[in-house]
Amino acid sequence: MKKLGFVLMGLLIVLALAACGGNDDKEAQSSKDGAIELTLWTDWTEDRPENTLSKDIIAKFNKEHEDIQVKIEEIPHDQYETKLRTQAAGNQLPDLMRVWPGARTAPLAEGGAILPLNPIVDNWEGVIPDSILQDYAVDGDYYAIPGNVSITSLIYYNKEMLKEVGYDDFPTTYAEFKELVKALNDNGTTPIALGNKAIWPLQSVYISTIADRFTGSDFLKNTLNGEGSFEDPQFVSALSIIDELTKMNAFNEDMNTLDEAQSRNEFIKGTTAMHFAGSWAIGPILESVENIDNIGVAPFPTFEGGNGDQAKIAGVAGGGIAVSSQLSEKEQEAAFTFLKYYYGEELYQGLIKANIIVPADVEMDDSIPQVFQDANSYVKGGLAPVYDATLTPELNDIINNGLQSITLGDKTPEELAKDMQKEVESK
Repeated sequence: MKKLGFVLMGLLIVLALAACGGNDDKEAQSSKDGAIELTLWTDWTEDRPENTLSKDIIAKFNKEHEDIQVKIEEIPHDQYETKLRTQAAGNQLPDLMRVWPGARTAPLAEGGAILPLNPIVDNWEGVIPDSILQDYAVDGDYYAIPGNVSITSLIYYNKEMLKEVGYDDFPTTYAEFKELVKALNDNGTTPIALGNKAIWPLQSVYISTIADRFTGSDFLKNTLNGEGSFEDPQFVSALSIIDELTKMNAFNEDMNTLDEAQSRNEFIKGTTAMHFAGSWAIGPILESVENIDNIGVAPFPTFEGGNGDQAKIAGVAGGGIAVSSQLSEKEQEAAFTFLKYYYGEELYQGLIKANIIVPADVEMDDSIPQVFQDANSYVKGGLAPVYDATLTPELNDIINNGLQSITLGDKTPEELAKDMQKEVESK
């Protein structure tokens, strides 16, 4: 028995030494170069220029920072946010994660799952307007830096067609714009290519900016909170613009049977003088037109008597990267170092070359088409809320269908406003 006891004791010592050796090996492996490893969840599974650019920048960061290594884990977009919410509920978020502004980030911030970036936000002072950074602000704290901006309300126009009716420059006021529409019609030219078959363009592209210029940017939030009303005369005036333009024959007759892409193609072919769309149209237009220099882009005209900022344009900040609140102090510092590197000149210049609007004020060389440079400059005026990114699904259905009904003469602006307010009060 005594001999057996010594054997067992010896076996336990061997196992213990093996275990210690394993732990030593593991610790040596994880700290052999003193690197802090940060896991970043992304939805960069698609082969798109912006995704490739992001991965290349991170690979470059890892090469230049031996003490910090960012490991990317890619999750398909349609699964991404569900997984993010599930992991947040279980307090098992990664070190870094892709997020989106407004209501999609607020729960993470309010639940204390992600870290405020206030200590480093000054890094982008004078580069990114605070009005855009505010898209990621919750109760005065900033939780991500936007990589790009999606603008929904731009006017693309054919310079030659406008010159034919006496316009060397695009009108800046709505009164002047109506004169342009009349001149084009008198010349036998369809003024605007509209494809509202999917019923969202009149809301997202048109009303998001037009209404903001009449009501101001606090209108939607106040109305949804019961502190305002969709029957406000300024909002009704905004809806009335769609009614007026329809009656002026500003749009193609088949506007409600064409989709957005089809109407854009009509503009590209030169059958209409203008096309109202978001920044998503820049690439397809520049890639398809024969003469890029013949295409101009303008912001929406100003509206006399409106309460809103006439320089704002409807849009939303794109995806950003948030930092888990569970990181140690050293890990937080490493994450901040990474963010300051990632959201820099290389990212924004790379996105510009891919025809993607950026929130940063960066210089552009002559290789960047003027139409893109102009579109990107309108971001400086600040962003107005996009209606379908702010309204409830029920209100989105009401305004989308209601705007189409206005173009068909089946509903008045006043009736649509009343329908929307009724929905708000029913909650």
